[in-house]
Amino acid sequence: MQQTIPLPALMKPEQAAEYLGVSPQKLERDRYCEKRIPYVKMGRHVRYRATDLIAYVNGNVVNGDG
Repeated sequence: MQQTIPLPALMKPEQAAEYLGVSPQKLERDRYCEKRIPYVKMGRHVRYRATDLIAYVNGNVVNGDG
């Protein structure tokens, strides 16, 4: 049985980093260099939508097909 963990609709970079298992600095580099993970800019604040993080994770699944 798969357990679901409720996620807030908008997450601070620290929360998003914890969910993804990376450092907040990795997300900062992504925002400025790679721009692969969508984010929301609210004034000076950066937030990540849970739906975008889930889509990012699902879009990066690698099958062992070779």
